[in-house]
Amino acid sequence: MPRFSEVWRNQPLFRLILEEVLNHTSGVSEKDLLETLRKEHGVDVSRSEFYEELMKLELRGFIVVARVGRDLIIKVSPNIIKLLS
Repeated sequence: MPRFSEVWRNQPLFRLILEEVLNHTSGVSEKDLLETLRKEHGVDVSRSEFYEELMKLELRGFIVVARVGRDLIIKVSPNIIKLLS
């Protein structure tokens, strides 16, 4: 039987992603973001769950996701100040 901490997160995934993107003002790659979530927050998510959260954040205007070569780069949206105030 899985432990409680393996099933439930203390913080929602979208919040963890947004906090990490805010810490990387020049942007963060998909690979680096997933690695940070695993190592620093102990969160292991599937790609589909990760992409779903990225899409929600982008549609709400918090982040911008761009493809650079084969990588996805996630940056803070220039409109985030308006959204947070």
